[in-house]
This record gives sequence, C-alpha cells and structure tokens, in this order.
Amino acid sequence: MTLRPHLGESTDSYIRRLARANHLTPSYLHGFLCGPPNWFGKPRLLRLAAVTGHSPDALQYTLADASSPRRRRKPAPTQSGWPTELAKRLRAVREEAATNALPVPLLAQRHGIDRHTIRLALTRDLPPTRSEPRAPHPVLAEIQPLIEPMANRGLPARKIWTQLLNEHDVSVSLSTIIIYLRARGR
Repeated sequence: MTLRPHLGESTDSYIRRLARANHLTPSYLHGFLCGPPNWFGKPRLLRLAAVTGHSPDALQYTLADASSPRRRRKPAPTQSGWPTELAKRLRAVREEAATNALPVPLLAQRHGIDRHTIRLALTRDLPPTRSEPRAPHPVLAEIQPLIEPMANRGLPARKIWTQLLNEHDVSVSLSTIIIYLRARGR
C-alpha cells in the first residue's frame, strides 16, 4: 500500500506510517531502505522512491530531512578550541598567574609560550578537564525512562533501537544509543 508523504514530514515518520500501513515493523522497513552496509543509518532516497512509487524529486521536495547528506561527519569541537596538551600548559600558567601575580612577559618566558597566547589563556575559557561530569545527552533526556529498563535487562544497543522504533515510535540513531550505554558504564 502506498501512502503520500505529508509536506514537511520527517523521513522517519513517513517510514513508520508506511510500515504500519503495510503490516511491517518500522525497524524492518527502515533497515531495508538503508541497505548494506549501513542498516541503521539514514534511509536511501532512491530505495524509498522505489518502494513508494513516488519520484525521488517529489520525496525530496515533500520530506523535510530528505536533502540532508548521508553519513555526514562533524568534528567534535572543544569548548574553546584549544588543543589538549596546550590546554594543560595554559592551566598551569593560569594557576601560576593567580598564585604569584606574575606579569605576562615573565609567564611567557617561564612556560615557553608566546605573550599573545598567554593573554588569551588568561582572558578566555579553557576546555573542561575530563574529570568534570558531562551534561546528559539532550536527545535522550526525554526517552531515558524508556531506555533504562531495557538497558537494565541487558539488551544490546541494536535491540533497544529496534524496540524504541517498533513499540514506542521513537526515532533515535543507533550510535546515540551506543554512546549512551557506554557512558552509562555498560
């Protein structure tokens, strides 16, 4: 059975509606549309077009997130952009400047860092140390009560992803669940 996508609907929402209309589990249809080797990634628009009978152009126009690229990678930025080794050295400079009240030229000479960088270190924020607790993942804040019981039962990340999609109509990436479980200590 073919369904028309709603204007501005997300791809995941359309796949869930399509799967339910055809008596399929949403995780199965999602995996089929992604295909190998990325069964849990972003669905391929050409496969979705072939399954629904709509043209790829029509789906791209109608679905809100259809034009975002597959497998996009974003670098994980630090808060201030300082490299880690330099950040350690600059923390030492800050501590020394706070305790001894030394001038910038003397700090630069002692630590072997140019004056401009010393001034930046004294005025800008440094990245947090690893010992500081990280903020909870914002994507999972709402669905954490759903994930916790499954994680406590010892279910693997793929099974949790499948149950979230099939039983709770929640779309979250598999990698986000894996990262959450690792941070949780599993």
